[in-house]
Amino acid sequence: MEGKYGKYFVNPSMPMGDFPPPAPRVVFDSEEGFGDTTFGFRYSYFTGPPFEFEEPHQHDYHQFLCFLGTPENAREFDAEVELSMGEEGEKYLIDKTTIVHVPPGLVHTPINFKRIDKPVLLVNITLSPTYVKKI
Repeated sequence: MEGKYGKYFVNPSMPMGDFPPPAPRVVFDSEEGFGDTTFGFRYSYFTGPPFEFEEPHQHDYHQFLCFLGTPENAREFDAEVELSMGEEGEKYLIDKTTIVHVPPGLVHTPINFKRIDKPVLLVNITLSPTYVKKI
């Protein structure tokens, strides 16, 4: 994705699962850092109507915002989500399955769910034992 913060957006690989029944899944492997690294996991399921949430804030840790399609098929993303990044609030439109890396100290949000035609899964992964935001 282009723009000052475009390098923080990743479209992950989505292979078929190798366990029965075969199903599409998002794969994000981190082979190092799980020894004494702690993390948080938040999962949200949105069906509409459109809405916006969160005030601009930052964290002292890495965060990954995972925007996924329907539970039946994570590739089936039928929504438009606008995410603001940086102190200047540069806006990015997410219209396909996307993982956003928010490094420590980067101001981010609000998140504006502009259109939700099919359910959206938002998985929020934080590399911290507790969720703390600084406004």
